[in-house]
Amino acid sequence: MSNLRLPTVYLATDERMMMHCCTTLNENGIPASLLSHQGMSSKAIAKRYKLWQDNCRCMDTPRHEENPIRILAIYRRLMELEDRLLAQVYPWNYGATAANQREEEHISAESRHILRRFLRLPCIPADREAIELAHSAEHYEFLQSTATMSEHELQELCVENDLYFNNWTFLAASLAAGAVIECVNAVTDPNTVVPPTTRAIALVRPPGHHAAGNNRSDRYDAQGFCYFNNVAIAAKHAIASGRVSRVFILDWDIHHGNGIQDSTYDDKNIFYFSIHRGVYPFTGYFDETGEGNAVGTNCNIMWDDSVGNEDYAEAFHRLVLPAIVAFEPDLILVSSGFDAAEGDILGDCRLTPAMYYAMTNSLLGAVGREIPIVVVLEGGYNLDVIANCAEGIALALLDEPWKEDRTQYESKTFWSTKSILPVTSSQVLQHSNPFSLQRWLRSEDRPLKAHAFRSINRTVDALRKAECRM
Repeated sequence: MSNLRLPTVYLATDERMMMHCCTTLNENGIPASLLSHQGMSSKAIAKRYKLWQDNCRCMDTPRHEENPIRILAIYRRLMELEDRLLAQVYPWNYGATAANQREEEHISAESRHILRRFLRLPCIPADREAIELAHSAEHYEFLQSTATMSEHELQELCVENDLYFNNWTFLAASLAAGAVIECVNAVTDPNTVVPPTTRAIALVRPPGHHAAGNNRSDRYDAQGFCYFNNVAIAAKHAIASGRVSRVFILDWDIHHGNGIQDSTYDDKNIFYFSIHRGVYPFTGYFDETGEGNAVGTNCNIMWDDSVGNEDYAEAFHRLVLPAIVAFEPDLILVSSGFDAAEGDILGDCRLTPAMYYAMTNSLLGAVGREIPIVVVLEGGYNLDVIANCAEGIALALLDEPWKEDRTQYESKTFWSTKSILPVTSSQVLQHSNPFSLQRWLRSEDRPLKAHAFRSINRTVDALRKAECRM
């Protein structure tokens, strides 16, 4: 057992992020260690989940879409996943769950470390200097001031079906940004020759990719459920701290991350690629390709209507993977919304958990599995759906196979694509992983939707024009 090292992933989350809530809990209050990883069994996590589910009410209506239960639903699923994976390795010593085994006294400290597939990172609130890499001082001070506002003042700030505030909003938003920074620091640590892992999941809320968009309101940079732009802050921190020189941000939330785009639009060292529908915030058009010496480092695929797995597979095949290989990033940040998944209450699209697995796996295969990657939670509002999709991403990051109806896809598929960018015009991408995007690429029985084909072609044409200006 002592010689076995299973692939691991950093996991950053903090129960205090759940205190950003648009109402007050009942007399039970907020549990002191709501998301405690140490010694908490799956049964205990389920009990906490039930407490929040019964008591989270927003604006005198059933739960607001962006509510505390989102991160707990995913966290619970990841802990259940860890239990199942470990039971496959240590079936002779597993009774009920991995959590039970962790608590047995005879397990050595070394064995305890081996048992953990998710390595917990501390969440430290991002400081003002880091936050102001992507936000104005006025916005920081505004959000900070909400910590001492009266309930009436906070209600005056609320935007129906969008923003809500309480005295914990500033702390939760600072923790969310800080958690992503800690993930970046961990996977890019220059003092560690061989880090435990170069992959991380930031299970955070409130989300961030709309914050700091130019179509801002009198709430300064806050908009679209977002308060601080977690990914933009982390990307700029990674470069400003000298940890990396080039960051690639992939945003597959169904809504355009206008805040990230506006924060990085003129930065040649940050490539922002978004795949989204033409809905809120009604930004992210195909001809927005960057400005100044950053032309060509902003890319948008805007779907005109509902889409599914085959459409995203084509987008990855023709644009996403060639772009990321051409850019040669030192760090990948994924703004991972799950509202493009089938069953989401807002997105009206049809991606499956298997597709989130495949997209993540293809990123790892395209740039090399040693390139640091941090997956950051953005949107997604069906609790069962986001848990399923997060499990798919976690399996890919853990180098675990995808199984569907107990069938493992083992056929190896090699395919190539040429980038429209000159630097990779002869680059051939070879994927030999057991589960590739090939199963969804268009064929006679899986044709692309006409509107999706047009969307991809518009983006290709826009990038070709951008190349002429470079």
